[in-house]
Amino acid sequence: MSSGRLDGQVVAITGAGAGLGKAYALAMAAEGAAIVVNDVDAAAAASTADELRALGGRAEPDEHSIASAAGAEALVARAVEVFGQLDVMVTNAGADRRGPVLELTPDDWDATLAVHLTGSIHCSLAAARVMRERGEGCIINVTSAAFHAGTPTMAPYCVAKGGIYSLMRSLALELGPLGISVNAVSPPLTATAPALAFVEQLAASLPAPEHADALRASIESPEHVAPIVVFLATSAGRRLNGQVLTLGAASLSATTVATSTVDRAATSDTPWTLDELEHAVGSLV
Repeated sequence: MSSGRLDGQVVAITGAGAGLGKAYALAMAAEGAAIVVNDVDAAAAASTADELRALGGRAEPDEHSIASAAGAEALVARAVEVFGQLDVMVTNAGADRRGPVLELTPDDWDATLAVHLTGSIHCSLAAARVMRERGEGCIINVTSAAFHAGTPTMAPYCVAKGGIYSLMRSLALELGPLGISVNAVSPPLTATAPALAFVEQLAASLPAPEHADALRASIESPEHVAPIVVFLATSAGRRLNGQVLTLGAASLSATTVATSTVDRAATSDTPWTLDELEHAVGSLV
């Protein structure tokens, strides 16, 4: 049952025509938000918007490509034109090119980074300029555990998600004092078309059928992931800034990037010796 915690809020979600983006739109609309459904697939954007309206919500489709600054600015402008304001930006859109890293082309890298990373930059900044005028707002970037774990055949995706993490941390420091919270969600392995295809590819390489079965069993449904995005948009969630949260059906986790340190036994003005480094590095990693 809805608690109306997003009543009166206007939310723009990129890549909301399907998958997790659509799940975020449905969950946020259920809490009272008006949704600008952005997707370069105009039919998918319109379909999600129609579904939200049929459920009693307010929604507007938008097909601008957020890979360009002009597209991101047009998305924000549409939110303000149609609904009068923009309170929340969710940068979810992605477009992946995958394959062995030595076989990827420059275009593969550019296409992936343009939507995932550059699109997140453009949308975050375009939204922040509008939010700054009101002295409040919320930006939710979508990263992945791939930013620190790495995944074979997905180097551009991993690099993009690492950039999004760094973007979020930088924006949180600068925009927080302006009343704009900036956080990220890192979805677990979720039942979206790209993820399911990747799981089947990975399952085929596993040594035993039970390993593949366990991998498939770990897949979450988008509906179990979406509530964390809704929470970050609420007044309680906006008290957070610079955080990365992961939600599944049975667990919630926060990701921190920790640093371990080894101090020299004695202070010295001389550089570390290679023998000292061999010992120290071995104790760290």
